[in-house]
Amino acid sequence: YDPYIEQSRFDQLGVERVNLDTLLKESDVMSLHVVLNKETYNMIDARELAMMKPTAVVINTSRGGVINEDRLSGAALDVFEQEPVDPENPLLFLGDKVLVSPHNIAMTPGGGIGPGIPWATESVLKALRGEVPDNVYNKEVIPRWIERWGK
Repeated sequence: YDPYIEQSRFDQLGVERVNLDTLLKESDVMSLHVVLNKETYNMIDARELAMMKPTAVVINTSRGGVINEDRLSGAALDVFEQEPVDPENPLLFLGDKVLVSPHNIAMTPGGGIGPGIPWATESVLKALRGEVPDNVYNKEVIPRWIERWGK
């Protein structure tokens, strides 16, 4: 979803354009990649979270403040509204309902912009094709992933 991309670009890519509400209602996984500004501050709040499937996963690797952290009961985050993150932040106490990692994709080999397709991008493209990405850390999840998403 990107409200600023022209319809012709979606047509070129052969991708259906949907609005944010449709995306929220139908997605199993939503990954946010936006700048933080007036339009995106608390872009995902109580209304948006209520529209999502109870099993949906939200991944925010863009900027803290895009998701209203007070409304989350689980998430995968590498950014927080307050950074460094407060050690008493309730999200840090959600056990296996939260995955927290450092915000440093550009600091990893092949993760930033460079020649060819960065490994992170290639991994996303493989997953979208139903293929297992090369860089899976916990390999024990691969059989379940293939069962649910793979070819």
